[in-house]
Amino acid sequence: MNVATKAGQALSRYVAPQKRRPNVQLSLFDSPVALGRRREAESSSRRSSKLVSVELDVAGMAVELKAKNLSGLLVWLSLDLTIAAVIQELMRPRQFRTWHGKVAGVVPYDFRKPTVGRILNAVWAPDNPRLLTDTAFGVGWTINWAQVPRFLFGAKRAAATRTYEPPRVAASR
Repeated sequence: MNVATKAGQALSRYVAPQKRRPNVQLSLFDSPVALGRRREAESSSRRSSKLVSVELDVAGMAVELKAKNLSGLLVWLSLDLTIAAVIQELMRPRQFRTWHGKVAGVVPYDFRKPTVGRILNAVWAPDNPRLLTDTAFGVGWTINWAQVPRFLFGAKRAAATRTYEPPRVAASR
């Protein structure tokens, strides 16, 4: 046997690895764009099932969103909220666009250039009693790490850390 025959036999036994399918597939003009990956260990029957599938046709542009598991659904929802926030701002006249607010009055968004003060207010605000604060940039909420101990240990610990106020003495005349 010559080298070419042996190489041909070795290559004929080679099995190419299967391509991974994305969690969310966004198709624009029949060219898919993959967002995220998923594990191939799932059965073939589960591969065909979709958690959510939406196809939109706007002005001749077809957009198809498919979410196959929970992480794909979260990516899909965050994309939807971002698009809704941008559309909400673009619907306003130019002079009234603030690029921050709430989508549908519920989910906060802020597309302004982040500042140190806004980042600190979102991440560490001991005066703010909320655990989730509005984000400094993007769509959604940020964890207020100053309130995490109060949330984990309950109100008893938070009440014990109040500052001391001395008793008031009536002014003498």
